[in-house]
Amino acid sequence: MKFKKAILLLIIFLSLLGIGSILSSIQSQEADQLLEAYGLSNNTRYFEIKNKQTVSAFLNYLQEKYPKNKIQLHLANKNETNQTLVWSNYNVINLPTESGRYFSVDDFKSRVTFAVLGLNSKAATLKTQGNQYLKLNNNYYSVIGTLKHYRQMKQTGYYLTTGPEQPTGQFKLKNYVIIIDSSNKVIRHLASHYHVKVKIPSFVKKHQIHRFSVIKEIIFMIFFGFIIMLCNVLLAIIEWSTGKQTHLSGHLLNNLLFNRGIRIILMELLLTFSAYFFLNWRTFISKQQHLFWLLSICWLVAFISYCYTLFYLWRKEKINA
Repeated sequence: MKFKKAILLLIIFLSLLGIGSILSSIQSQEADQLLEAYGLSNNTRYFEIKNKQTVSAFLNYLQEKYPKNKIQLHLANKNETNQTLVWSNYNVINLPTESGRYFSVDDFKSRVTFAVLGLNSKAATLKTQGNQYLKLNNNYYSVIGTLKHYRQMKQTGYYLTTGPEQPTGQFKLKNYVIIIDSSNKVIRHLASHYHVKVKIPSFVKKHQIHRFSVIKEIIFMIFFGFIIMLCNVLLAIIEWSTGKQTHLSGHLLNNLLFNRGIRIILMELLLTFSAYFFLNWRTFISKQQHLFWLLSICWLVAFISYCYTLFYLWRKEKINA
């Protein structure tokens, strides 16, 4: 009996991992990954400004003209293709890192430029006194994090903060493609002000096309959920049969089943938390709260299935008695 229960609990754990892996697959599809990893939305657009304006002047204009609008910029260097400048007036999605951390809104307000490296970045770096620095044009920028692996993102890239008071703010805007995520109103005003044509990035178009094409993944999630439910039905039947073999009855049998049921439910709760931490460690999960609620629902399904099966067997015995 113990061997059978162990096998069923193992199947439940693998099913939880399967459900989490499918969620990871949905969140890390090529289009979704590019959007969510950078904290971008379907309102993302891009354009180029060819005058001699500096990045700092452009950011000052945005802050003065749109102080209450959420704006995020990724400035992709047209000459140094591995370099991207990042700026935002709000906290962007916290991109998972292999080490260190990703940028926060305070980093953009600072006078100091910080760097985050791609996992396989070839940028020149220097380590001294336990700190890592990125060397660029005889300037050194403190490296605060290294990104985890993303299949559809440049592994050799590096990302620098920028701001009105930062050294990178003195870079020329004409050397960058401006990728902006903000409201349609802000984007239209900018396009009119700078007399530029705004375009939709290809990854946004793909996201708009494929964001609802997850029916197959949902079916597989339901399938794994059904396996979890079935395993708990079998666990309840095993515990009921074991309890009946003791020849106990009444309150003694109920107490035995209750105590064993608590152990099973707590063990499954432990498996659920283990699956949650393992999936966060080994897979791409852009929104941990989605994984948490999904696995919580799976545990609730397991709990209800187990309790209902015991209740059904108990009621059936009462009717037949």
